[in-house]
Amino acid sequence: MDSGSFSPDEHSAEPPRPEWRQQLGAWRDLLAQCARKPSRRRVHALRALTLRIAVALEFGLREQAAEPAVERAFKCWKKEGKKLRRALRQVRDADVYLARLDGLREAHRVAAEGEPELSPRCLAEMDRLASRLKQRREAGIGKLMALLEARGKRLNRLSKEMEAAFAPRMPASATSMAQAALKIFTELAGDLPKLDSANLHTYRKRLKPALYLAQGSAASDPVAGQLAAAFRRIHLAIGEWHDWQTLAVEAGRILPGHGKAGDGKQDGLFPLFEGLTERAFKRALGHCRRTSARFPAPGS
Repeated sequence: MDSGSFSPDEHSAEPPRPEWRQQLGAWRDLLAQCARKPSRRRVHALRALTLRIAVALEFGLREQAAEPAVERAFKCWKKEGKKLRRALRQVRDADVYLARLDGLREAHRVAAEGEPELSPRCLAEMDRLASRLKQRREAGIGKLMALLEARGKRLNRLSKEMEAAFAPRMPASATSMAQAALKIFTELAGDLPKLDSANLHTYRKRLKPALYLAQGSAASDPVAGQLAAAFRRIHLAIGEWHDWQTLAVEAGRILPGHGKAGDGKQDGLFPLFEGLTERAFKRALGHCRRTSARFPAPGS
C-alpha cells in the first residue's frame, strides 16, 4: 500500500460529540460500574455527574425554548436521577465521614513534636464511630444495589431517550454559562444576606448549580473560570464545616455521654470536633465574604 494513502477511518471519522453527550456516555458507564462494584470513587462520581448533567441540560432547555416532548424526556430522567442520588447519598456520606476520620488518624501519626496528640480515649471513640459508619455504608450499599437491579435498565433507557430528544436541538458548541452562574450567586446573596450555622448548608446546596454551570464554561470563558474557582473554594470549605458538624452529631448518637455537660472528660472526640467545626465555619464564611466582594450583585 502506498505510504501516503489514508485509511478509511480517517475519512469517515465522526466529529467529537458535544460535552453533554460525552457526559451522558460517562454517566451510563458509571451506572454499569456501580452495579458491578460501588467503590467510593464511583459512587461519588456518579452522584455528582447526575446533578451536573441535570443542571447543564436544564440550562439548555431554558436557552432553546425546548418542545414539550424534549421537556418530558428530561423530566422523566431527572425524576429517576433524584431517586438514584438519594440511594447514593448514604454510601457517599459514610465514605466522606470515614475519610475525615482517616485524615485525623494520619495527622496524629505524622504530628510534629510539640503538637497536641489524640488521646487514647479519642482514638478509641474514633474506632467505634468508624465501625458504625462502615455498618451504615454496608446498609446503604444494599439499598443502592437493590435500586440498580430494579431500575438500572430504566435509568439507562431514559438517558438514551433524553439524549436522542436533545441531540437535534442542542447547539454543537454551547454558549457561556458564566452569566447564569453569576445570577444564581447574586440572587442567593440577596436571599441569604446573613450566613450562619442554620443556613450555611442550604447556601452550599443552592450554590452547587452555579458551580457546575461555571465549570461547564471554564475552559472557554475566563470569567466562568474565575467563578468556578471561587465557587469551588466555597463549596469545599462549607462541605468541610458540615462534615465536622455532622460527625459531632453522629458521635453524640453513638457514643454514650459524648458531648454532654458534666461528664468530666474533655479528651474525647467532642472537644476535637467542636474545635474543627468552629475553624472550618470561619474559613467558609471568609470565602463567602471574599467572593461576594469580588463578584457583587449589579447595582450594589
